[in-house]
Amino acid sequence: MTGKTSLIKTFANEKKGVYINFLDTKGIEGFARKLLTQTGFDMSEIGVDLKVFHAKWSKVAEDAFGKLRKRVIVFDEIQNVASSPYFLKTLKTAWDTYHELKIVFSGPYIGLARNLLEPAEASPMYGRAPAVITLGLFSKQVSKSFLSDGLEEHPDIRVSDEQIDEVIDRLNGYVGWLTYYGNFRSVRRLSHEKSLSQTLREGSKLISSELNSFLEKRQRKLYVKTLRMCINGTRWSELESELGVNSKVLWGVLNTLKSVNLLEESKEGYYSVDDPILKEAIKLL
Repeated sequence: MTGKTSLIKTFANEKKGVYINFLDTKGIEGFARKLLTQTGFDMSEIGVDLKVFHAKWSKVAEDAFGKLRKRVIVFDEIQNVASSPYFLKTLKTAWDTYHELKIVFSGPYIGLARNLLEPAEASPMYGRAPAVITLGLFSKQVSKSFLSDGLEEHPDIRVSDEQIDEVIDRLNGYVGWLTYYGNFRSVRRLSHEKSLSQTLREGSKLISSELNSFLEKRQRKLYVKTLRMCINGTRWSELESELGVNSKVLWGVLNTLKSVNLLEESKEGYYSVDDPILKEAIKLL
């Protein structure tokens, strides 16, 4: 079974690059420590040097970038680190200093959007927004091949066509959630029913956390009500009437939600939430 992480790991290996996973890492110190491990430093020695010279972790990270400047660097699950202003300043300095740097950022779109993909004018990243590659939905046929091929690697696990069809119907071609299900079946050895329910449960908890972060410093009540109205699809006129806001405010809310892939707009003018697990997460807000 493969997903975003497997894809970028393969890319890093093929390019003889550096892959670093920052899940559960926060702040510039955590970032610098993980980056340093890729440059050959002994962490205990670095700790002593920092105390003696009072070096800043941002400067340590800049030096590490210099040692890795000729290699492709892949930062996976970078969303928590990306919220640190010191991290953004360090990136700016590194890019200004080492023009040959090539960095791939990966993580949930909601977590990356505000700081890296859509930096404000006051951000050190303003004018330096990275190019964006978004993994699209799998068609039903591709989803079926993806699940079948992955599960065939575990011949002791029997999965019927009906079960695969149910997974595809419930998870709607989202590769991340299909991978979750495959992991529950093949690695954790759960039944079909438990694998599907666990995918929905754990996925919605993960997205809920990201949504709460996204809603910080925004009009939470307005955004949550908008999302809930869009779960089953709704039109502009219905939103404007129910929310009691003017066209300018509604336009801003809808465009913000579309920009981070929380909403889809159809040609017929319907605004909807298509991700089945995002729908469950919205209900938890």
